[in-house]
Amino acid sequence: MTDDSTAGEARKGLLDTVKGKAKEVAGAVTGNDSLTAEGQLEQEQAKQRREANSAEAVAQAEAEQAREQAAEAQAESFAERRQVDAETSAIKGQARAESLEQKQAAEAAGQRDAAAQKAQAETDAQRQAARAEAEERNRLATAADVVEEATEEHQLAARDAAEPHVEAQRLRREADALTDQEDLP
Repeated sequence: MTDDSTAGEARKGLLDTVKGKAKEVAGAVTGNDSLTAEGQLEQEQAKQRREANSAEAVAQAEAEQAREQAAEAQAESFAERRQVDAETSAIKGQARAESLEQKQAAEAAGQRDAAAQKAQAETDAQRQAARAEAEERNRLATAADVVEEATEEHQLAARDAAEPHVEAQRLRREADALTDQEDLP
């Protein structure tokens, strides 16, 4: 709902309230109970519409806030991933350098020891990279949960906002039926 449509709905609600009050007063003055009831019904419908519009505005604000939080979480996750990738690359580079140095120093003792040390260094780097990726997946899952929860809240609020409109329409039909039965304008 945009600000223009919100303001328009507010104006319409105010006009409906005034129109309903005028009918109620006119019905009371003329002794026309049907007109009085119709005026009261229109006032109640306007009140329910205002409440529904208010609930919808709150739900939209909450959904927007949840989207912003999810975007922030995703941005943080991407930044952390870049940092983890840089650290992983540095660790892998350092591990390779250490492995090469150890291999050259250990050639006199045998190439088998050097290969084992290199493999261990790479395994450690892979473990750290895997651990960092697991943390990132957890952060993304949390962000997805926040978005899903906000979406569910928005859908509930939208459904709750629609219920007063349905009730108001039912009351309007009943008032129209009473008016038709009494053969009133």
